[in-house]
Amino acid sequence: MHDERTPHEIASGSAHALVSAVDAVEDAEKALDQHVRLTLGVNNTDFAVLQYLDRVQRRGGSARVGDIAARFGVSSGSATEIVHRLTGAGLVHRVPHPSDARVRRLALTDSASQRLEDIVGGVRADLDALLDTIPPGEEARLVELLSQVRDIFRSGSSTT
Repeated sequence: MHDERTPHEIASGSAHALVSAVDAVEDAEKALDQHVRLTLGVNNTDFAVLQYLDRVQRRGGSARVGDIAARFGVSSGSATEIVHRLTGAGLVHRVPHPSDARVRRLALTDSASQRLEDIVGGVRADLDALLDTIPPGEEARLVELLSQVRDIFRSGSSTT
């Protein structure tokens, strides 16, 4: 006989509480994302690209149109259209590669970076402050658990 309960119903005790907490975080993140999208006036796809570019920039990297195509599983033509929309909205611009004049990298405009900071800077600061309170041993365990959750999501999204 097939069990008709959802995974949330099957989980027991602390597992259920943890799954509920993860769901609540996901819901809160989606609400924040919606607020940012509406404030910036972009659609879901364009916002996902902005998030990606912001993350890459904050880590000291850069991206090309081809990186967007690969990351989001779209054609280079579709990635170019996304970049044109974001460029037209004044959120992204193309910058020359420092060592290869043939290559153009994508970057958030100063205006887009400032608008994102105005909208989510406080959230980022609050998260940093919260995460700074985690003792080193607990931090390692939390990173391990989150890595395992990531692996579970990846295994569910892979095509075999």
